[in-house]
Amino acid sequence: MTVRVALLVVFLAACDPPAPAHTVATTPVTPAAYDASSRWICQPGAAFDACKTELPATELEPNGTRTLLEDRRPAHTKVDCFYVYPTVDMDMTPGNHEDLDDTTKQTRTTLAQVGRFSEVCSVWAPLYRQVTFGTYMHGKDRLEEGLGEAYADVSAAFREYLSRVDPQRKVVVVGHSQGAQMVLRLLKEFFDGDAAMRARLLLAMPIGTGVDVPPGQTTGGTFASIPICTKPNEVGCIVTYRSYAAGHVDPLPGWLPPAGQESACVNPASVDGGDGRFSRAILTLGPMRRFLRGVDDVTTSYVAIPDFYAGRCVKLASGFSYLEVSAAPRPGDARESPVDLDRRMLFPRMGLHILDMQLEQGDLVAMIARRAAALP
Repeated sequence: MTVRVALLVVFLAACDPPAPAHTVATTPVTPAAYDASSRWICQPGAAFDACKTELPATELEPNGTRTLLEDRRPAHTKVDCFYVYPTVDMDMTPGNHEDLDDTTKQTRTTLAQVGRFSEVCSVWAPLYRQVTFGTYMHGKDRLEEGLGEAYADVSAAFREYLSRVDPQRKVVVVGHSQGAQMVLRLLKEFFDGDAAMRARLLLAMPIGTGVDVPPGQTTGGTFASIPICTKPNEVGCIVTYRSYAAGHVDPLPGWLPPAGQESACVNPASVDGGDGRFSRAILTLGPMRRFLRGVDDVTTSYVAIPDFYAGRCVKLASGFSYLEVSAAPRPGDARESPVDLDRRMLFPRMGLHILDMQLEQGDLVAMIARRAAALP
């Protein structure tokens, strides 16, 4: 493996280039069956549920000390989280990832992005025949065919989930990048035109993809009935954003909204009344360790940085909105940002895409927790 390809795998393990607008696939696709636990990464009640793995993290405190951030997983939850992971197959050959025997990458990515969601919800995470990274570079028709096969699996998994749970339980539908593209399709198929299903939707979190609305509106673009979250403790609404470091914004052309629309941005650290400061970023180490600062002696697989980063939604003249992320240490804070926000990655036009769900993780979890606490 060349150095460039190795770096590509490290930086883009959770990235997707822009996808075309969703259209209905014309070729029937046979979905996988999801009645077997082997088709799931996380499945409550299964003999093995990866999301029950303990994920201790080293928390970097403002005074320079370090403490152990332990998991706090309740025996029972009021809410389910249905999660779809991003692109993990970096093969440049177009097609779908058919071999699901080795799930190391899928599991690692799932734990990095939603492992700690288990503190507030029961996580369901299916395996699916996602498109390879190279599929995004072989034209709209080939890509749509592959995404249709991927979505057939995700849709079948969601139907299996619905068949197993109490219909009174609320659900959060969450995904990142290619996984977020799958979530958009789930929302259209199951929720947008069905008031009863919308009543079950606690939150939708398609992170790192585009959700468009007419200027000043919360619906009427990507979705007819599911609004963008705009009010504290609002339920049945969408949390979405693409994150960029302050001063490093040059979005890909395919990410710009269509004429007459603007892309939505919801800051999870401010929509419920916060000041925009991220309560806790949680970064996975592993292959990313070499690109992070000040963590050489950390022995846990995760590092947590509370009250250090901040974000705000910014809209460009093109209508493209994004979450602008900055280091915002308070006076006397002794920490250095583990993430060099000024560092140009291999694909800088994608911004902080690979960290979309890690920098803001504490606030995403808190949004679910607040709404779950209000349920009867």
